[in-house]
Amino acid sequence: MSTVKSGKREFVWHAADGDWHRADMLTAGIDVGSTTSKAVILSDKALISYSILWSGADKRESARKALEAALKGIKASTSDIRYAVGTGSGEADFSVVNKTVSEISCHARGANHSIGSSLRTVLVIGGRDCTVMRCSESGQVTSFLANVCPPSYCRENPCNACGAAQGNGLDAVAGYLGVPIEDMGALSLKVADKKLRERLALPLDIRARVHDGVLEEINKEPVTGGHLLDGGSPPLGGALSVVCDVMAKSQTSALLRNEWSKNEILAVYCAALAHQAAMLVRRIGAENDFAVVGGVAKNIGIVHRLEKELGVRAIVMKPDPQISAALGAALFASDYLRKARKTA
Repeated sequence: MSTVKSGKREFVWHAADGDWHRADMLTAGIDVGSTTSKAVILSDKALISYSILWSGADKRESARKALEAALKGIKASTSDIRYAVGTGSGEADFSVVNKTVSEISCHARGANHSIGSSLRTVLVIGGRDCTVMRCSESGQVTSFLANVCPPSYCRENPCNACGAAQGNGLDAVAGYLGVPIEDMGALSLKVADKKLRERLALPLDIRARVHDGVLEEINKEPVTGGHLLDGGSPPLGGALSVVCDVMAKSQTSALLRNEWSKNEILAVYCAALAHQAAMLVRRIGAENDFAVVGGVAKNIGIVHRLEKELGVRAIVMKPDPQISAALGAALFASDYLRKARKTA
């Protein structure tokens, strides 16, 4: 297999021996998210190419660019695709797809295909969403819970304390500290649990506090197994008043003023996001096998702390947890194409 990197944090992969010309079905799945757009190409349900690119303001253009990047690697064009399914961004009506499918269904289908029929619980942590779902052995969603709200529809404050910022918040913190987001998780794990507990027990600068009714509601959430929560109630004793990309920079600045090191700030932010996700997972129950997908699944600092909070081992989807929805969409495309052929 071969890989090609195209620009900072943009990625294109294709199989070196991915000859699709004799394939019965060449299908595509496209997932346009709040941060990145992903496209997956399947040749008779075998993964032969995928791309991860930055999402732009124009969702249709983002979908087109992601698809073209994946196709370029295998020297194919959009006319070679027999069926394409789109997902993400409210399952928008992308001009390059034949049909759209729920993002939740696509994540579950993609994870099931990659991990296997034993998969029962899937946690999705993306740029601005956190969703946990229970799945059947065939990858169908039987129940789910989502901790997500677009900023403009938040019932209290834009993205305040809902845990929906996720990857966008990580971007904001890493950018403010001048730390590559790819290194964020590993750097956060350099802070010992004991040291972090000591930090969380310190009084907070009043400037870092945010008093909010939603926070008070969240703070009533029972905490079990939270090895980093000795400092107080979630999210982590108020060291971060909210888990939110709108507030991330100001909170990071407040912690720097209180002489926190960069690694300590990274640690508390990863721990807070892990705890927000763990609270959601507990409501539906973490039944094995348990998988984490989405871009944030690449952050080992969050995954490691999530495992400790839940007391279960998390499977990170291969080859890339960020393409789970796009992979599921491509698999649905194969199903729709086969059905169309039978009824033709």
